[in-house]
Amino acid sequence: MADQGVSSLSNIVVAVIVARSVSAAEFGAFGVAMVVYQLGLGLTRAAVTDPLLSQHSHEPRHARARHVPRMVGSVLTLALALSVVVLAVGLLLSGPAGQALVALAWVLPLALVQDLGRYIFVIDKPQSALVVDTAWLVGIAVALPLAPADAGVGWFVAAWGLSAGAGGLIAAFIERPSPRSIRPVAWLADERETSSRYVGEWMSSQLAGNLTTLAVGPIAGLPALGAVRAVQVLYGPVNTLHAGIYLAVVPDGARIRNDRARLRRLMLASTTLIVAAAAIWMIVCVLMPGSFGESLFGASWARGSDLVVPMGLAMIVSSAATGGFAGIRALGDPAASLRARLASMPGELAAPVGGVAVGGASGF
Repeated sequence: MADQGVSSLSNIVVAVIVARSVSAAEFGAFGVAMVVYQLGLGLTRAAVTDPLLSQHSHEPRHARARHVPRMVGSVLTLALALSVVVLAVGLLLSGPAGQALVALAWVLPLALVQDLGRYIFVIDKPQSALVVDTAWLVGIAVALPLAPADAGVGWFVAAWGLSAGAGGLIAAFIERPSPRSIRPVAWLADERETSSRYVGEWMSSQLAGNLTTLAVGPIAGLPALGAVRAVQVLYGPVNTLHAGIYLAVVPDGARIRNDRARLRRLMLASTTLIVAAAAIWMIVCVLMPGSFGESLFGASWARGSDLVVPMGLAMIVSSAATGGFAGIRALGDPAASLRARLASMPGELAAPVGGVAVGGASGF
């Protein structure tokens, strides 16, 4: 859980520094880059690291260590392919959004490999995962304040991604995978049945969620997207807790999957915790002085303040499904997990887009 906290703190620090340093439109462009990064992150997790948690958590560490070189090769293959696409799109776009995507294309492999390091260690070496995330946070804290006065959004995206390289290097030093054992697609081929189901699940959930966020820009403008991004960052601690619970209970649940009563109790406790946390955090955000939001997010807070309650209610509702989705994943049944995600997709996709079309950012 501590490494999730550090990871979330990194995201908050970056968002706050960028929001205070650039215009509302440029912060919206930064939001575009972060959403694209989240899409890449979701794809590599679904295809590479989620099968590790659900299918191999019960194995001894020395057995899991043999998977690492193949996982590294698969993440690098996916990251490089994604970078080519992102670079092409960035070059076609003009203005801040294009600059942000071009910068992201060069650093995306570093960020995705850093995340792989976290997943490799989270099962039984959480202290190493914490070191990897702390290295990224330190890199961000050192690099971003050094931005020149005329730095654009591309500079901040590049500095953010290069800082991830520090975490990736430390992960490589700790794990020391043999370069000769790295295979570009071996892990994807070996885990293709599980990976394909998890990628389908990702496409029906995270892809829908991130596409709805991206839709804010074309429909309501980049400043509106910046406002949405600001409030998403404000609710970052809830997402951190959600991700931390997921990383903890899926491996634990996989170990007790044959005891359904214990598994149900574990998942019910997880859901209760995250729903209560989301409700408490929404109250904290509502009571937060407006001047504090302005000091964090600058011009983007003028619109973002209206989204605090709607976003909080959405977080509470979505949190209620945490234990159920984690429990299905712990059972190691990718087909059932995919069916559950597909059932939730229409509402997750249609409601935010329709809301933005009718009410702008506040409809998100």
